[in-house]
Amino acid sequence: MKKWLGIAFLFFITFPTHPFVSFGQNKPPESSRVETQEPGKNPVKEKAVYEEFEELIRIVNELQGKYVDEVTLNTILTNAYRGMLSGLDPYSQYFGEEELADLKVETEGEFEGLGIEVVMKDGFLVVITPMLDSPAFKAGILVGDKIIKIDGASTENMSIRDVIKRLRGKAGVKITLTVFHEGDVTPVNITIERATIHVNSTRGAKIVEDTCKIGYIAIINFQENTVKDMDAAIQNLMKQGMKSLILDLRFNPGGLLNVAIDMADKFIEKGVIVSTRGRDKTQNYVYRARKKGTYPNFPLIILVNNGSASASEIVAGAIKDHKRGVLLGIKTYGKGSVQSLIPVGDGKAALKLTTARYYTPSGVCIHEKGIEPDINVPLSFPETKSLHEHLSTLSIDSKTDSANQEAPPSPKATTAGKEKPRYTDMQLERAIDVMKGIDVYTTKAQTR
Repeated sequence: MKKWLGIAFLFFITFPTHPFVSFGQNKPPESSRVETQEPGKNPVKEKAVYEEFEELIRIVNELQGKYVDEVTLNTILTNAYRGMLSGLDPYSQYFGEEELADLKVETEGEFEGLGIEVVMKDGFLVVITPMLDSPAFKAGILVGDKIIKIDGASTENMSIRDVIKRLRGKAGVKITLTVFHEGDVTPVNITIERATIHVNSTRGAKIVEDTCKIGYIAIINFQENTVKDMDAAIQNLMKQGMKSLILDLRFNPGGLLNVAIDMADKFIEKGVIVSTRGRDKTQNYVYRARKKGTYPNFPLIILVNNGSASASEIVAGAIKDHKRGVLLGIKTYGKGSVQSLIPVGDGKAALKLTTARYYTPSGVCIHEKGIEPDINVPLSFPETKSLHEHLSTLSIDSKTDSANQEAPPSPKATTAGKEKPRYTDMQLERAIDVMKGIDVYTTKAQTR
């Protein structure tokens, strides 16, 4: 069983398939880091269970005997399983054998699709975030968009399984989504060409301010190699004389729980990083930081927005509660539940089931609440669209050990070869200004 914090259902399906709980880069949990509680007993009485099963058997017999077309028992039960899971919450789902095979794309790091994460909310298909540099991102799909049609077919009350089937496809094949942007009164049609997408976990690191040696790196998602890639990038920045770091978690929908814990552990020496609590007490864990491998205590700012969710919020919450750094931007998404992938049917199928909620070090559950930044830098809808368009023009370079990576060269940029107004990333610019102030204060304190 594996712990998963990804927001919802990517249209390239990115759910891990290993039949075990994964902590610390696929290593068993260390007793010094994890505390558990003793399991409790299942309170459901056997008699009530058998009575409910009898009702289920009667319904199955009616379907097999009276439905207009012949239906196999496997089809009936599979549909029942899907209904059981989809009726619980937007994040739980049943995977059949074919769908389970698709889950390998995350660990393979490459897939064909749109690069978009969604969730069914109140009967509507809502965009959590498009992946940076994905076809959906470049086409103008925004955080919070409601997709009301897929190639003309209404998505209202459409099952997430049907959504996935419609949105999947070969690279080069186009699809038209009808979407409502937040704040707009009329929908727009956006045609997107599916592509082969390489799942990179970081966007190129760079020194964004030479005088104060301010480093910058964006984390795109939380997959198995994310901490390794981030560590290589930060080590490279430190060789260039980096004195402070801006870690960009905007538009990051999350990923694996153990990776979020490992990332936070790089910045925090001791204390609780996150805890999880479920109805089944075997899901109750407390994850603690270790001093070994912790970065130097350089000034740290985390950029967040409403596309920062799940694993991103674990890192942001730990940094904020431990006062290790400053959160800057706008309130995060607020996805504080943990899904476990549970193999069933001799491993040929699986349940992706919400088994716990996570809590920040201060004991706060941020589910459906989000985390407020320390420094609020709101953007209007036009400003958000401009940021989106700006980021879509920047390529993502997965090579983290090169000094010549592509990244935002500064909070202000131009489009090469064209006379266009210089774009200002106001949140990044504000973060740099704050870092400059910290540098001045630190320098003065050292000279006293």
